[in-house]
Amino acid sequence: MRVTEAQVNLAYRKLKSLVYYDKTDLRLRARLAAFECGEDFEEKLASVSRVVNADRPSSDREFRRWLKGIGYRLAPKKLKPGTQDRSDAQPQQGRFITNVTTAATIDVDKVNFFFDGPIELHLVAVLWIMLEGRILDSALGGECCGSRLSSHLHDADDDSLALFTKYHEQYAQWRDTGIRRAKKLLIDEQRNVAILGLDLQEYYYRVCIDFDEVSAAIDATGEHLSTNDADPYPLLRCIQFINESYRACIAPILNRTHLGIGDDVVGLPIGLCSSLVLANWYLLGFDSAVLKRVRPAYYGRYVDDILLVVPLPSDPSANNENPVAAFIASLLVKTDILHDAGEGAFEISARPGLLLQQSKCILQYFDARHSIAGLEKFQKQLEQNGSDFLLLPVDEADNSMEDVAYELLYEGSTNKFRSVKGVSENRYELAKHLARQTILHLMTDDPPDRKVSRGLQKFFKGRSAIEFFDLWERVLTLLGIANDKITLRAFSKQLKSEIARVRTEDAAVTQQLLADLKVHFELSLAMADAVCAEDVGLSDLVYGIHSETLRRANLLRHHFVRRPLLNFTTYTGPLSDRATKLSVKMDRRKVEYSPRFVNFDECMLLAYSGVLRLGTKTAFDAASDIFMDINRHPVVGVEWSAPVDLEE
Repeated sequence: MRVTEAQVNLAYRKLKSLVYYDKTDLRLRARLAAFECGEDFEEKLASVSRVVNADRPSSDREFRRWLKGIGYRLAPKKLKPGTQDRSDAQPQQGRFITNVTTAATIDVDKVNFFFDGPIELHLVAVLWIMLEGRILDSALGGECCGSRLSSHLHDADDDSLALFTKYHEQYAQWRDTGIRRAKKLLIDEQRNVAILGLDLQEYYYRVCIDFDEVSAAIDATGEHLSTNDADPYPLLRCIQFINESYRACIAPILNRTHLGIGDDVVGLPIGLCSSLVLANWYLLGFDSAVLKRVRPAYYGRYVDDILLVVPLPSDPSANNENPVAAFIASLLVKTDILHDAGEGAFEISARPGLLLQQSKCILQYFDARHSIAGLEKFQKQLEQNGSDFLLLPVDEADNSMEDVAYELLYEGSTNKFRSVKGVSENRYELAKHLARQTILHLMTDDPPDRKVSRGLQKFFKGRSAIEFFDLWERVLTLLGIANDKITLRAFSKQLKSEIARVRTEDAAVTQQLLADLKVHFELSLAMADAVCAEDVGLSDLVYGIHSETLRRANLLRHHFVRRPLLNFTTYTGPLSDRATKLSVKMDRRKVEYSPRFVNFDECMLLAYSGVLRLGTKTAFDAASDIFMDINRHPVVGVEWSAPVDLEE
């Protein structure tokens, strides 16, 4: 089966859209921008086309060269407990609570590895999903809710940007369906309910995929039609070689950070899109076993997070000292889905090496004769969070960082001082606050808010600065758009100082982690600089890429472009400014490789803004053309009504 140039081009557009909507992997975003803005962009796409159409792509010299470019980056996953986490360590000595998060060192307990390799390998992974991986995904049932592929991939004439379905919708479906089913059993059927949450230990690192089993699974569907006798699954073999090369690359460090993983376990690279499909498929047998042998009222899996809802006649804690272990044993061990691996761990029978840690399992039991207020409150909170808007409500305009970024943890009555057991950072509320403050500055011309600036500097100190490293870009963008140069310089200096304090128990891991955190900080600056005013003075040269390259590739955050779609034009000024007096035209390159779908109202706003050279076109016709050029299909459901002359 020959891969056409059009399919390679489509694969690039799908990859770009996937990267565009990702909020964390700035390294891949930078690589993609450099790839697209290079003078040999078309040649590189042609090279991918030639390699995947070779008799044995995995043996091709060019492909082997790409494999040599595979690397990795480290990110902190878990910090060691600090002073503020020790309030319950020795209860007989009383409770010590503090807001001090700074220390001589910031000790990281666990790290995550992320794939870092040539864009060509990412394109091979996307092509594999388009041609072979979609067959594996179609074999999954509706109970598998995470990282599912877009239905457009099964269309012969697919020209959409979609590769995966929207993750937040999948997550809401997985979580909310289980809660609704539990409430139905409790209220409508008056049955007691148990909700069991399971999490697989280090799933991506411990997956041991047999790629011959994968090819056999594709064969069994009868859908794959390969004409390559030398290698019937050439792209799958490429994925195998990528995975093995990556495992060899990380092995020296992985053996120090993730103990107990055998050298024969290849695992799945986090950050490579093919891993999501394979991770879902690998547990297909587990899904089937649970549904057939347990027959729960609800079963849902979000990649490696598992949720079961089952009717339960009696309280599992009534006759058991360890109700969680007893419940898992009766439900999953007795049915031979799991077996006891000892030391509080359970192993999946069909997939040796995959462990469930009892310490991370959550069992909730609800008696129909008692109040279910806790379940209802949890559901209402989820609904409220899901309906939050980006715009800043009037009644929250004066909230400080302290109001939203911290929450008190209680033990007992919330009205008693002695009930306070600690102070915790609230990631969700902090992210919302940053977004609202940024949008507020885009909507107004207010000067920098010193209260907000001081709050940011206080919050991002010590452990919090590293624990919330994924929010650096949002803070820098806010300060850049607010044109708060003083805080920007102070905040940047503060983050550099905190990064230098990071330590792990292994010197080599520490060195790699420090280098990767520094690059992430610099790329966060570049992302902010891509939308901010020219004279803010953020990054000049980052990881071999100027912030202007991110802008030329249109991989900036479009939410922070004050005039809709101005980033699709030849305009070179600051995108966060009002820029009222302009005369620009659409940038053909940005239009052709748009990373997202644009709405017609955005097109109309740009056409009506007066910054485009419309010639003899009406604003409606110009907007229709913009919509067609970017989305590759005409606008539907919109009609133009000519203005009525009231004097007639």
